Amino acid sequence: MFRKLVVNKPTDEHESLQVKNRNKPFHYIILFLVISNITLIVINAGIWIMADFQKLFVAADFTSFYTGYYMVRVGEGENLYDAALQSKYQQEFMAGRTFEGGVLLFPNPPYVAILLSPISLLPLNIAFYLWSLIQMSLLIWMLFSFNRLFSHWDKLERVILLIAILAFWPLTNTFMLGQFSLLLLIGLLQMYIAMKNSTLTRAGFWLSMLTIKPHTLLIPGMMTLNRRYWRVAVIILVIGISLFIGSWLIIGSQPWIQYIQSLKTLSSYFGEYGVHPNTEYTIRGVLSNLLGGSQADFINIISILVLLVGMIYVWFLWRKGISQNSPRFMLYFAFTVLLSVFLSLHLNPHDSLLLVLPAALFYDYLRGLNLPRRVYSILLLVSPPVFLIAAFNNYNLFGIFRPPVIIILIFLAWMIYYLIRDHRKDQEKSIITIPT
Repeated sequence: MFRKLVVNKPTDEHESLQVKNRNKPFHYIILFLVISNITLIVINAGIWIMADFQKLFVAADFTSFYTGYYMVRVGEGENLYDAALQSKYQQEFMAGRTFEGGVLLFPNPPYVAILLSPISLLPLNIAFYLWSLIQMSLLIWMLFSFNRLFSHWDKLERVILLIAILAFWPLTNTFMLGQFSLLLLIGLLQMYIAMKNSTLTRAGFWLSMLTIKPHTLLIPGMMTLNRRYWRVAVIILVIGISLFIGSWLIIGSQPWIQYIQSLKTLSSYFGEYGVHPNTEYTIRGVLSNLLGGSQADFINIISILVLLVGMIYVWFLWRKGISQNSPRFMLYFAFTVLLSVFLSLHLNPHDSLLLVLPAALFYDYLRGLNLPRRVYSILLLVSPPVFLIAAFNNYNLFGIFRPPVIIILIFLAWMIYYLIRDHRKDQEKSIITIPT
């Protein structure tokens, strides 16, 4: 992101000096931001260590997951979504402590509890450390995957990208909560790589990772409903049916009915049971800050309508099956994931980790077409500090917009600009000139 951002090659010594002087301020800004991000990595690691020292992880989201795993293992799978029973087990695990509202509900589909139930053979704290170790392995693999994907970048550019990823607060928050956000990001990253390599069966497998949190699948799934990528959709469908049948054979159909009911109930919670829509970096979060929790039903209706419009638009965007070798593929994929994050009906701040992929892909798009990207580079490196600060204060711009939402909206506007430009180029190509 240093020398490669200087596009025009000087033609003489005088011009070379002018270019060099003109680039100095930008280089200093980037250097300052890189150092700031390295500092954030140290701070984030320190926060994790302090939380561990104070034994705060017992109150992390992982405890709700562990509760589900444990209930399946001890034969309570049929009552997996029984709030009273979950509360009883959680109080046992937490030595009498309780979550806000008395329970932190198990939020994932039944098959997740079945597949991960062996983890509950370990005590809660050991199970958390095991999951953290697994996540660390996944993180290392993901960083190597990014490095290979962008091997055509300068080494310095790739190093800066990895620094920004490690400094990104949602990554640390994912580790602290024992969440699945990193696995979801890897699923999208590997899906992108598989689609680029035309291995669509593998792409379908990786996209199916998003079924851990089904609402994150709605918009990305729409890009597969076309002639070119239909096999991805088929694989997701096959995997989904297999998981349903397998879990039904083990714990019955009742948990699935309860799970679907819980999704509806979850949407009605505003400031209860650990659900705080006003803290989410989504359209629902913006509406929650604008209208307040008293308008929950109206907020949910508007959010659903906007989501449906987004799904239709993404399908329209991909309907012709964009070639994976086209720069357009990179732009469309980045926009689809970014839109999915912003329009999600429920996406906690740690799930903003998914933003890493569209941010990196859009930089690669700008780089590949030799488009201006200096300001974008600065915005990328400013993002980690903004997300960290937002995690520890309640400041909202105009009382409505969380600072990370502003960054997301800028990214969206930037991508939409190039989407419109791309569309206009298509229109120009389609004009038929009649010879006279």
